[in-house]
Amino acid sequence: MTTTNKHDQRTLSAYHEAGHAVVAYDQGVRIHGISIVPDEGRMGHISIDTLLLNRLVPTFQHNKGAKNRFTLERHVMVLQGGHTAVHRLDPTRKELTETINGEGSDHCIAMNLIKAFAVGERESEKYYQWLDARTEGIITNPLRWYQIQILTEALLKFEQLGARTVREIIKGAGERWGEENQYPVPGTQESGGDLPS
Repeated sequence: MTTTNKHDQRTLSAYHEAGHAVVAYDQGVRIHGISIVPDEGRMGHISIDTLLLNRLVPTFQHNKGAKNRFTLERHVMVLQGGHTAVHRLDPTRKELTETINGEGSDHCIAMNLIKAFAVGERESEKYYQWLDARTEGIITNPLRWYQIQILTEALLKFEQLGARTVREIIKGAGERWGEENQYPVPGTQESGGDLPS
């Protein structure tokens, strides 16, 4: 796999996994851990709570209700978070940390989830594009991008981070960002709410 002159594969993998993690945090999807230690043909991975998703997928064809839709959307955006973060870091990059359309890729898994829910190819593609735009909105949010950068630094230093550490890094980065920008971060005590755990 080739890399750009600007960023090595390890750095791209760290941004990719941090992108997944910050979108998961943003969407309230529980994170079990992240790693940039290569294994099973992957440069890194994130472990998230998919218990509800796994229970609901078989009902997608006959139940298009809000609970199913919301669960699907959150998990598809988490899947999209990795390549969206790499693209934000290096918009000229054509080849991401994995083959974008390859079997087992984030894109392939996301499309399979959407196809299980949507009616027809056109709706599936439009739904994917809409969720991709929503994911890009999360990634390009200055607070979330700062959290991705801080989490990437930690991943490059330690290579593997557990659930509690990931939450503390993201929350701490958010608090520092709010202090530096002189206004409270949404979801913190100063703004009247708690950050997701």
